[in-house]
Amino acid sequence: MRRIERQIAIIGAGQAGRLLQRDIESNYRSYQIAGFLDDDADSNTPNLLGTIDDCQRIATTSSIDEFIIAIPSATGQAIRKILLANLNHRIPIRIVPRSQRIIGQSDVRYEEVKEIEPEDFLGRPFINTNVDRLTDFYQDKTVLVTGGAGSIGSEIVRQLLDLRVTRVIVYDNSEYLTFLLEQQLRELGQIERCSLIIGSILNAQKLNFVLAEHRPDIVFHAAAYKHVHLMQENIDEAISNNVLGTKQLVDSVSRHKIPQFTFISTDKVVNPTSVMGATKKLCEYYIDAMRDTDTTFNIVRFGNVINSNGSVLPLFERQISQHQYVTVTHKEMQRFFMSIREAAQLVIESTAAGRENAVHLLNMGELINVYDVAVSLIRSKNLLPGIDVEVRVTGLRKGEKLIEELYTEAESTNLTSTADNRMFSLQGEPLSSFDIHAAIAELGAGVANDGNGHVIRAALLRLFPSLQLPAVSASTYRSASTKTDSSLSPSAVASNTRS
Repeated sequence: MRRIERQIAIIGAGQAGRLLQRDIESNYRSYQIAGFLDDDADSNTPNLLGTIDDCQRIATTSSIDEFIIAIPSATGQAIRKILLANLNHRIPIRIVPRSQRIIGQSDVRYEEVKEIEPEDFLGRPFINTNVDRLTDFYQDKTVLVTGGAGSIGSEIVRQLLDLRVTRVIVYDNSEYLTFLLEQQLRELGQIERCSLIIGSILNAQKLNFVLAEHRPDIVFHAAAYKHVHLMQENIDEAISNNVLGTKQLVDSVSRHKIPQFTFISTDKVVNPTSVMGATKKLCEYYIDAMRDTDTTFNIVRFGNVINSNGSVLPLFERQISQHQYVTVTHKEMQRFFMSIREAAQLVIESTAAGRENAVHLLNMGELINVYDVAVSLIRSKNLLPGIDVEVRVTGLRKGEKLIEELYTEAESTNLTSTADNRMFSLQGEPLSSFDIHAAIAELGAGVANDGNGHVIRAALLRLFPSLQLPAVSASTYRSASTKTDSSLSPSAVASNTRS
């Protein structure tokens, strides 16, 4: 009689759950499947223990050592439901990865079962039909990703490898992040399909060499300075890297006749109040102005992602680890959340759509209760809310919204949805109201000649009156005007509107 060391209950009695059962029974002889829990299974399902709501009963009456969620297509809402149904016991809850490979190839292994992460209970899953369609589009292609070792860029790289591209060229100026990505790719057995290049998008000679050498079919441009508060105080670097670097890359891509180019933008370009938002908007305008080229240009715009700096998840993580509490301002506060995986998938899907000069936005889906997010995060760490970690409700702060709005009523009339309702395309987006080439030339001259940033500030404020910047004195404004092309005087900017 075999000795049972671990009793496992699988949440999800579908194909993934059965494949997980087969793998465990074949390769882990001392483990035993106690049964399945599933809301959608009928009463004739073999070894069915009950529904998700029965988790607490099963945990109390059975000797379960581990719950495993085996529903690769599960929504974040479904996974939150599972976590919230398991708040009164400490049995570990883990999950089968919701990856393109597992969904597309039905490849489920116990060794890959992992801890639940915020992206699991907030993000949405891959869709199998999309995986098949994207594989058909990307397989056998060579793709270059600038900023390819960053959070979004590296996820794009990993997803592209799952979609069977021939080669991915990672181009990034961070040696450390590139080193970390290299180690991950080795562990995944994918390093042979990648070229890792340390380089800046400001290095024109190297960019041209890389494009000529590798001849990519697609370029994803993820390299950028993105932290708003830092760019407010380092305007010259924001202009240099985000604007001048992007212009240089776009020009080089067009010159080398690369078939497709996708620029990663931000929701902060809408009536920009920050330098970072203004730099990205300038890039959108420049890309929009590209005409009579063999390259199809695409813009992808989205907001903050889960675990980005300044978001609520890192705050909760720090509070849990350091103080054993989390702070929520209101129990009914609701927000939109987006995972790094979803952001990367949006970039990949919108590029495959092949719509020239389109601006794509992710359908952010449901508003999520922030209190439930805090409780789900606590339970995902095998801790109990109210016992191990206190949830403190502190009250709304001045100016804070209870429910977040994704876009204005006027903007909603300009959005068209894709067939699967996962993305929107922004229609009727206004073109630049000023000469974008002259604007970038002036800003470039400011970067080269103006060490204190006053000229750049004055120019940006003329281009984007919505910017929130320290006031520029009249003498500085006059000095800036005399040093630049007269086409960018306030009257010229107003009269240079494109129809």
